Amino acid sequence: MTNKLPLLYRGLSLAIISLLNISSYVNAANFDTLGSATQNSFDSMEQAASTQNNTSSSSILNSFQQSEADNKKDHYFVALNLLRRNKINEAQNKITDLLKKFPNEAQFYNLQALLETLRKDDVAAQKNYQKSIDLDKNNTAAHLGLAKLVLDGGDLNAAKDYADKALLINDKLTGAYLILADIAYKQKNTTDAEKILRSGYEKIKGDIEQEIQLINTLGKFYVVQKQPEKLLSLAEDMVKRHKNNQALALLASAQIANTQYDLAEQTLTQIIKKDSQDITHRLLLAKLLSNKAGKEQETLQLLDETVKIDAHNPQAAVYKTAYFIKLKRSPEALALADSIEKQFPALAIGKLLKGDVYLADKQMDKAIEHFRQAYKIEANTSVLFKLADIMQVQGKVTDAIALLNTESAKDNKNNALHFKLATLYQQQNNMSQAQLHYETILNQQADNALALNNLAWLYEQQNNPKALDLAKKAYVLAPDTPAIADTYGYILLKQGQLKEALVQLEKASSAAPKDNDIQYHLAEAYAANDRTQKAIDILETIAKSGQDFSEKNQAETLLNKLKAP
Repeated sequence: MTNKLPLLYRGLSLAIISLLNISSYVNAANFDTLGSATQNSFDSMEQAASTQNNTSSSSILNSFQQSEADNKKDHYFVALNLLRRNKINEAQNKITDLLKKFPNEAQFYNLQALLETLRKDDVAAQKNYQKSIDLDKNNTAAHLGLAKLVLDGGDLNAAKDYADKALLINDKLTGAYLILADIAYKQKNTTDAEKILRSGYEKIKGDIEQEIQLINTLGKFYVVQKQPEKLLSLAEDMVKRHKNNQALALLASAQIANTQYDLAEQTLTQIIKKDSQDITHRLLLAKLLSNKAGKEQETLQLLDETVKIDAHNPQAAVYKTAYFIKLKRSPEALALADSIEKQFPALAIGKLLKGDVYLADKQMDKAIEHFRQAYKIEANTSVLFKLADIMQVQGKVTDAIALLNTESAKDNKNNALHFKLATLYQQQNNMSQAQLHYETILNQQADNALALNNLAWLYEQQNNPKALDLAKKAYVLAPDTPAIADTYGYILLKQGQLKEALVQLEKASSAAPKDNDIQYHLAEAYAANDRTQKAIDILETIAKSGQDFSEKNQAETLLNKLKAP
């Protein structure tokens, strides 16, 4: 069997195969959940105090009760803000003091639980959430915190129980709907996931902040499901009910998702007319216009306007530099990158932009020099991989591998690094090292579909019987990804399961009709199933295309064999 290029280099989009991780929204909203839930709790305390009999003595008592509630609330949000800013030690001191003064206040145990979560001590976090519930059985923040913890631990049933309890207390909790939808998605029940999110949306209608949070989640869901028109319908409905920039911003995003770029431009223009200080949507409009010929002046004007709004915000200058690079106006791009570097010397962005300018001009050594400088300031895999890619283009694959191995030794749990190394080793035909890195990924993340797929291919080359099992696991995780269906189908073919192989390869071929590797595999499957003419037709189409692909020679050999008398 030939050495098929790894998926990373066959144009596979990671976004296509990654499952919708709704729980990331819940995680990001943990602070907001605690903040809003606690605000409601303290508001209830205030309302209880204000409903007492309005006698002189009770008024004095109410005053003290109100003062104590306000005092607790103020202390709570001070601690919460410390956690938001990741000031763990200061937050711990504050929370410890609060728990000593108010040992029966449930909300302060929620704070301690959140702190333990940030420390990655899930056991301690669960204990504190449970203590909060023991003190206040209707504490929704604690129920949601526990739901998220057990969900991350893989206990879907317990997570559902906690989320359901939270909804029984308050059926307008966005976080609960997000958790329940995530559970449904993890169970591969996309219909239920959508129903849960839509149900939550109907419950919280009228609260624009929560509406936007749920619609954003639904939007990502619909994009993954290739149903962006449903997002557009929701956004249009919101604009009818909320005639403000938040609703318009959502509409613009939905229009872009539906490739309605002209309408998106109109919507974005409305937004910036209403808000002369809006930076985000000026930049988005500039990006849309930059993709159109003859719109250079309008694009640059928007970028200049954005710089004037906030000279200390580098976004517009960064995008303007990138736009100059796109227009092949390298001297202007380099001058602007230099200006950014001088204005923001502590940031890596100026050096990154200079690297991009030199890369566009094919001055590889200068590009590497500036990317290295940027990496020293801010080490991240994006810059590291760019360095490795340039070295690869220069034919210095050994240097690229050495660089990546050095960084991998510092962080052996970085699966992106392992995957990059695996693909480079695979291209070098060093299959033992490629296999080692794929196996390392799977030891840490057993459901990584890309690693499963590529390792299955390596195993098949070695006649390892584990190949089919791994390929099937990858396919179950990402059945709609053409390259993964192709691997599964091809291994089925090689292991003699001819009919099932043909089913999978027809599916892969239909989803990726221009991928000649997949078309060749389909032709092999037709030939193996005694459908010779179908195989010949495909192989002749491939030959006429004149395109290079990894198994071109094998395809030509098979065509000649099938046409031989």
